[in-house]
Amino acid sequence: MSNILTKVALTAALTAASLSANAAESHIKVYTNVDTTLALMKADGSALPDLITLDHLPGQGLTFHKERVRIYTNDEGKDIEVRLTAEPSLVLRSGGGTPIPLAVSLNTKRLTVAAQDFLASDIYDGALPGASVAMDLLIAQATHAPITVAGEYEGIVSIAMVQKTASP
Repeated sequence: MSNILTKVALTAALTAASLSANAAESHIKVYTNVDTTLALMKADGSALPDLITLDHLPGQGLTFHKERVRIYTNDEGKDIEVRLTAEPSLVLRSGGGTPIPLAVSLNTKRLTVAAQDFLASDIYDGALPGASVAMDLLIAQATHAPITVAGEYEGIVSIAMVQKTASP
């Protein structure tokens, strides 16, 4: 009887080893950044892209990127402060060269590292609960001019938003 149990245990162990040797595994890293008060999203509510490309026109400089966005909130009665966390620019991946300053605007207001108020009364119309009116987010070369150094450039545009505790 113990010989049969040993054979059954051995068969089960071999079957399990065989299955795990032939099993395919997928590992997916999941990330989110939760702010329970605000989010800057595409106008349709989907996430902004992690990467955009500004095309280069020889002798003219970079094209701009425009995205229709909304500020999503849990309180439409509060004003929003919006600012850049740092002055954005593009730098050569290989190093050297002169950085290319970028300009960022939201709803035609040029964003800087100094906070600017977006008044609740101006951006929330109640048409889409919890969402502002659709606005243009524009990222462009700060001074439209030819770029004289070839190479791959990269940079980061970081926008910070804070919901004010009370509207003025």
